[in-house]
Amino acid sequence: MAFAGSRSFPSAFAGVVESAVASCVRVGDSVAVGCCVGVDALVLGVAPVGSVRCFAAFGVGGVGACSLSAVALVSALPSGSVSWLAGGSLAVPLPARLAARTRAVVASASALFVFFSSPSSRGSLLAARFAVSRGLPVVAFVCGFCPSLLPSLGAGSWSACSVSSGWRWSPAPSVSQLSLF
Repeated sequence: MAFAGSRSFPSAFAGVVESAVASCVRVGDSVAVGCCVGVDALVLGVAPVGSVRCFAAFGVGGVGACSLSAVALVSALPSGSVSWLAGGSLAVPLPARLAARTRAVVASASALFVFFSSPSSRGSLLAARFAVSRGLPVVAFVCGFCPSLLPSLGAGSWSACSVSSGWRWSPAPSVSQLSLF
């Protein structure tokens, strides 16, 4: 299960992230996450070490990290649990590295939990749209705004999940999926 979300994440919603991680671990799913403060750091702080895979946009020891990187948490993971420079070499500009790292996190999983602290969170939206483009299930958690403001991920709609406080994206059927009589 991939986790993505805002770097400026409201602490009031930490329990939502912790509960989602615990649910994944309880059923034996592994957890894939990035390397930033906010949601990534929350996940890294609560996921059992053996169940987490971290994709870092920086190198060993924090080389190439920025002020929004959770260097200490990532560096504390066993070396086999971290994909260093997952977004490309240090020659790649940081915004492009972070975007590529987000795609690497999503590409490693079979579904995405995404935590939006704002409907305009670019990184969260990138992760969600990439997951949809790969045909992966996406469950969004709204943390501090009205669910009706969740951004569109293309043709489809959001609907409340029956078992969680999340919202599941349901892509619209394509023309080839519709049965024509």
